[in-house]
Amino acid sequence: MGIATSVAVDPKLAALRAQLPAVELTAYFNAGTNGPLPLVAHEALVAAALDEVEHGRLGSGVYERLHEGWKQLRSLIADIFGADADEIALMRSTTEGLNVALLGLDWQRGDEVITVNLEHGGLYSPLALLAHRQGVVVRTVDVGYGEGDVVAQLMAACTPRTRAISISHLQWSTGAIMPLKELAIEARQRGIVTIVDAAQAAGQIPVDVHDLGVDAYALSGQKWLCGPGGSGALYVRRESLSLIKPTYIRYGTFDPTGFIVPKPGAERYEMGEVYNPATRAQAAVLRWLVDEVGLNWLYDRIATLGRRCWDALRVVPGVTVITPSDRMAGIVCFNAAGWPAKALTDALTERGFTIRHVDQRPCPLSVRVSAGWWNTEEEVDAFAGAVAELASMPPAGGNPGRGGAR
Repeated sequence: MGIATSVAVDPKLAALRAQLPAVELTAYFNAGTNGPLPLVAHEALVAAALDEVEHGRLGSGVYERLHEGWKQLRSLIADIFGADADEIALMRSTTEGLNVALLGLDWQRGDEVITVNLEHGGLYSPLALLAHRQGVVVRTVDVGYGEGDVVAQLMAACTPRTRAISISHLQWSTGAIMPLKELAIEARQRGIVTIVDAAQAAGQIPVDVHDLGVDAYALSGQKWLCGPGGSGALYVRRESLSLIKPTYIRYGTFDPTGFIVPKPGAERYEMGEVYNPATRAQAAVLRWLVDEVGLNWLYDRIATLGRRCWDALRVVPGVTVITPSDRMAGIVCFNAAGWPAKALTDALTERGFTIRHVDQRPCPLSVRVSAGWWNTEEEVDAFAGAVAELASMPPAGGNPGRGGAR
C-alpha cells in the first residue's frame, strides 16, 4: 500500500497521479532507475502491438508510416531538448548512445579521455572498451561529491593528448548537476569533444543542448521521462557530425556501387530496428508531458520536492546528506550512521518507499531517493520521518550489495 496522501487539495496533481497507477501502490521515489509508466504510454504500446498482430507488419504503406512516426518522434525530442530534428538519433538506451558517440571518434593509441569518479557503469563500460581495444588512456578525476570547481579540476587533468571529456549532466550517484555549459566552452577552446551521459538529467531538469554547447548528449526514455524500456535518443551537434562517425551501418546507407552514403544528419547513427510499439509509447508519453503535465511545472515541482527532502534529511541526527545543496534537483543521496546503505534501503522499502542504494565503486555508497513531480509533500515528509525513526535504532543487519541499474 502507498503512503496516505491528501492530493485531492491539488486537482491537477490528483488527475495526473490517476494516470500513473504505480504511484498509488507505493511512495514512488525511484525515477532514477525507472519512472512510473503512464496509462497513455501503455495504451499506445498495446494499440501498436495489436495492430501488428491483426494487420501484419508488411503491406502497402507500412514502412512509410513507420518512418513518418520516427520522424515525428525525433522532432518532438528535439523540441523538448532545444535541438534541431536532424541532430537527433533514436536509441534504445543512454548506454547505446554513449557507445555510438565514444566509439565513433577517430581514436589513436595513447589518446586520452577524461571522466570523473561519480559515473555509472553505462559510461565506464564503453570507456573501458576504448582502453582495451584501442589503447585509449582513461583519466578519472576525483571531484568529491560534485561540489567545488569541477571545470577547473577537469581542465587541469587535460593534456595535449586529451581528445574528449565524457561525464554525466546530473550524477546518478550524488545528484550533483555538472556545470556543462562552462565545461563545453573550455573544452572547445582546446579542441576537446564533450560527450554527455544524460540518463538522469533528461526529464528532471530543463535542458537546452544548443545553449549547453556540448557535442553529444545521450538520454534515456524510461527514467524521468516515464517512457517504456528500450527507448532513448542521442543528440549530436550538427558541427560535430564529421567528428563522430557511424560505428555500424544499416540497410539503405550504401549506393548500388557499394559506397557508403550516411544519412545527412544524426539519423546516420541509428541501427533502425527499434521496436515500433515502444517508439509509439515514447511519443505518446512525451506529448502527455508537454501538453498535460507541462515541462516547466514538472521541473519546478521536482526541484521543490527535492529541496524539501534535502532540508528534512539534513537535520536528522546521524544522517549525512552527500548531495551538494547548490547543485541539485530531485535526487538526494545520504547515509545514516551504523546503517549499510543496502540495509537501510531494504528497511525503507519494507515501509512502502520505492528507492534504491548506490552500490558501485568508485562512487560513494549511499541511499538514493529520487523525488518525482508525481510525489506529494506528505510522501516526502513521511519518508524523512521514516529515515529519522530508523536512524535512531540499530540496523537489523545486511550488507551493501551490488547491482547494475542506475
